[in-house]
Amino acid sequence: MSLLRNTLMVLILLTIAWVGFIFITFILAYTLFPALEYADGSLTLGLMRVAVGIAVIMLWIYGWYMLTKTWLRKMLS
Repeated sequence: MSLLRNTLMVLILLTIAWVGFIFITFILAYTLFPALEYADGSLTLGLMRVAVGIAVIMLWIYGWYMLTKTWLRKMLS
């Protein structure tokens, strides 16, 4: 039963990761594409969009790292 439980936990973890990845990709596309195309016409707004995009991807990477570390530690103990 432990193998089934661990397999289910890994599948749930992967599902959370993919849903998070799709959400983060949407946020990055919404913030970075207008900045890359210079659609706003304002350098300040473009730089703020890039800063928000970088902050979002860094938070996602850190969150994924913490979730994986916590979840795997729980599974392996």
